[in-house]
Amino acid sequence: MRVRAYRFRAYSSKTTAGVLKTQLEAACKLYNTLLHAEQEEYEKNKHSMNKTELRQLALDLGKRNPEFQALHSQVTQQVADRFYQARERFFDGLANKPKKKKPYKFLSLVYPQSGWRLSNTRDVGLGKNKKKKGLGFT
Repeated sequence: MRVRAYRFRAYSSKTTAGVLKTQLEAACKLYNTLLHAEQEEYEKNKHSMNKTELRQLALDLGKRNPEFQALHSQVTQQVADRFYQARERFFDGLANKPKKKKPYKFLSLVYPQSGWRLSNTRDVGLGKNKKKKGLGFT
């Protein structure tokens, strides 16, 4: 089965951009918290958490911490999956061990598929030569 992924530019107001920035910072703090929790778990029990445990821990942190409550639950699980994949790449010998991330280096969030609307045009070109071009969606 073939999977398609689409990438769209999101136009936002200053308030929306501010909200997205705070959510990126919260996602970064959640990633760092998961990293710290994983290190503590390994030091205490010599056991690393699996993907399900990391997701559940992320959801529990989201319920307890008001800063993480701003994140959608699927975004929270995606951050846990991102950490799990980084750790697995380290165990497979493909990358360095996961390290603490800085907020300005945490650049993306993955939102759920519902609740978003696409406009039928996009800007083409840069500067003064902006033109509208249809995307083919209806």
